[in-house]
Amino acid sequence: MALYLASLVVNENFAKAVQLAIEYDPKPPFDSGSPEKAPKEIVEMIKNAKSNKNK
Repeated sequence: MALYLASLVVNENFAKAVQLAIEYDPKPPFDSGSPEKAPKEIVEMIKNAKSNKNK
């Protein structure tokens, strides 16, 4: 439910990015819990966020 709420409060791409970042892989509400399933732009968003955090 938290991912669904995040999609309403921010947007769906943000919720997908959160799902990927926490590696929540069951399908509901989005199917983006692993790099193989997530859209390329979401994977890149997480990679960039992680690399910026390490600077």
